Amino acid sequence: MENWQVHHIRDSAESVHSRELPAERAIWRVSICEPAIVLGSKQSFDIVNQQACDADGVSIVRRRSGGGAVYLGFNEHLWIDLVISRDDELWNDDVGRAMWWVGELWADVLAQNDVAQRDQLLVHHGGLERSGLSDFVCFAGLGPGEVTLHGEKLVGISQRRTREMARFQCVLHGRWSLAAYRKYLKFDQLRPTDASLDRELELVTAGVAGGLNDIADSLVALINKR
Repeated sequence: MENWQVHHIRDSAESVHSRELPAERAIWRVSICEPAIVLGSKQSFDIVNQQACDADGVSIVRRRSGGGAVYLGFNEHLWIDLVISRDDELWNDDVGRAMWWVGELWADVLAQNDVAQRDQLLVHHGGLERSGLSDFVCFAGLGPGEVTLHGEKLVGISQRRTREMARFQCVLHGRWSLAAYRKYLKFDQLRPTDASLDRELELVTAGVAGGLNDIADSLVALINKR
């Protein structure tokens, strides 16, 4: 079985999202050089509080995959892209099923790092599940392969495919920043007077306190054993 190439890059979120990666079995760990709000491909820049982002040095980026916005705080998350070519044994023509192995890998890694028991880390094998917030905030929805713990999403996964390759972009939060989402996105455009919004945002996802580097190292080690 072909080994995985391992790369660690530090760059802006915009540069990484626009970068074309080669169609080879590879792990790309990304460290961003500045915090960012990453919008889904169909989201409008009008939902972003431009003034607050400018004041705090938060870049505003659009990714090529769909879904809601993701806030990436500096050193507050783990971002890993997994790339396979079309002739890889892990390839699946079904776009949803294609993400299952990614989620199973993450669940195994998180269990190895004592985040939770393996049977508590659930990999979503169904279709896309939306909520009242998911078109606005990515982690408020649940897609194929994504990992939850006690009903809260831990690992978010998006997929970009070409004729030659599939690229699975994965994010695990070390800290879920409700304040950042409130500050940098215009939630008043969504539900201006809804008092339950903060409570819904608090339940969107769980963070993993510390150990992100260990989790990244474990993922590299485990994936090369498969």
